[in-house]
Amino acid sequence: MSYSESAIERLRDRFGPSESATLPVLLSILIVLGVWQLAAGLVQPTSFPNAVELAAAFGRAFGPEARFSPWEQYPITIMRVLLAATLCMVIGTVLGIVMGTSDRAEEYLIVYVLATFAFPSVIWAFFAVLWFGLSTWFTTVFPVFMVVMPYVAINVYEGITDLEAELPEMAHSFDASEGMIWKDIYIPHLYPVIFANARLTLTLAWKITLVGEIFGTTEGVGRVINSFFRANQNDMILAWVVPMMVLVFLAERVLSAVERRAFSWRTETDRTMTA
Repeated sequence: MSYSESAIERLRDRFGPSESATLPVLLSILIVLGVWQLAAGLVQPTSFPNAVELAAAFGRAFGPEARFSPWEQYPITIMRVLLAATLCMVIGTVLGIVMGTSDRAEEYLIVYVLATFAFPSVIWAFFAVLWFGLSTWFTTVFPVFMVVMPYVAINVYEGITDLEAELPEMAHSFDASEGMIWKDIYIPHLYPVIFANARLTLTLAWKITLVGEIFGTTEGVGRVINSFFRANQNDMILAWVVPMMVLVFLAERVLSAVERRAFSWRTETDRTMTA
């Protein structure tokens, strides 16, 4: 999956914060809460809690008599997500650049990168437990890396190949060094892809990290969720998952704001060219 610059612009314009978007967002939240309440009335509370029961679950999850300490479990999961996301971004970006700039490397590496798309995250989580046991880091970081890193690599690879070949060749004709070519041509061209990859990596990493924690760790939010799942306490599962969802959403919004600020000059340039 690749992100063209035009697609990124459309997504940014659509989901970026604006005054005109505030009312639809609020209405959508109210609609979801209304549907949630109606659905909760049709099933048993143990299967699908209503808003009042969920609020009570939040009190039990974060109150003084909580079974698990949020101040211990959430930081562990967050550190795992950040470590896995960083490894995916760094290694995936380097691998994508290598494949995009070297035909020989592309021939050897592209097959292995594409082959990893066939493996679900659950299978990688099983392998991680078999290979690394109930470890603190490998069991959770490994599945994230094997699932997300190929997406990063392919996006960067396609970003490199989308660049017009005449630009680097023209720079070489003016005796520009490789460093200058990368600084002034390749890196600016890859900025939108890197930002898109960062947002994609963050949103995928936390989901797969939870899967790894459920299968192969003794601590973290996933471990807590697994414990409440065995006890058939769905309200407590939601009470622990929702705060993590909010954190990831806020982090994605921060990245989106940084991206808009970094590329605000492009909007002005486009307006000038159109005028």
